[in-house]
Amino acid sequence: MKNNKQGIKSNLKEVPETMLITLRAKYQETKSPNRIINDSKSVEILEQIDYDFSGKKKVKKATQKGIVIRTEILDELTSIFLSTNKNAVVVNLGCGLDSRFQRISKEEIIRFDLDLPDAIELRKHFFKENEQLTFIPKSILDFSWTDLIPKNQPTLFIAEGLLMYFTEKEVKSIIKTIGDEFPGSEMIFDAMPTFAVNKKNMHPDVKNYEAQFKWGIKTGKEIDQWNMRAKFLNEYFIFDRYKNHWPFILKVLMLIPAFRKSGKIIHLKFTAI
Repeated sequence: MKNNKQGIKSNLKEVPETMLITLRAKYQETKSPNRIINDSKSVEILEQIDYDFSGKKKVKKATQKGIVIRTEILDELTSIFLSTNKNAVVVNLGCGLDSRFQRISKEEIIRFDLDLPDAIELRKHFFKENEQLTFIPKSILDFSWTDLIPKNQPTLFIAEGLLMYFTEKEVKSIIKTIGDEFPGSEMIFDAMPTFAVNKKNMHPDVKNYEAQFKWGIKTGKEIDQWNMRAKFLNEYFIFDRYKNHWPFILKVLMLIPAFRKSGKIIHLKFTAI
């Protein structure tokens, strides 16, 4: 798909450009008659961006379903956190063009959207800062961003489609920093299996971009062995939902327990001092 009219130019490259995979998947799902999520904001955004989604940049059906199920799980966990924590703060790490709060909440939640400067510049075309929302144009590895987040408030960190692009050492530094700076907070994120961190097993859509998965984990329970404040609460498997929506080959592969548990959302809580 390529918009015929002159739209907003995307200057994204390498890993930030992969946010357009997520955007396209949500667009396609919203247009689907048997949709899992309804993300009208993603439709609005995609129709304004001047970007060619044809050829190799098409999003495959399996990728589409995986992304929107991931999104649904993260939406649910975010809603639960907000319903049980008054005066909560939500930090969206690697926010891209995410529109979660156009879907799940009408409340005035204090939020921080963090991403690289080019990504934030694109985001500004579709979302506006206000008293509740602050943009942070920084790398997640530039930990000066933690100084901008209120302390001593219930805080939820969300990392969707992000941590797999970092090395294990970098992922550990991110999780350790959040735990040290925000004890008592929680974090939810998706993780790839270790076998996906291999060029031969490269994700069929991501391989068409200048990006590569660098980190995977068999189970979130392993994080308890990292000797940090991070404590594993639970994990949720993408293939456990909407089994009739998946292509036949994936339905067969789901019979293998290790494959069924490959795509997952991990929920952590950071112990207080």
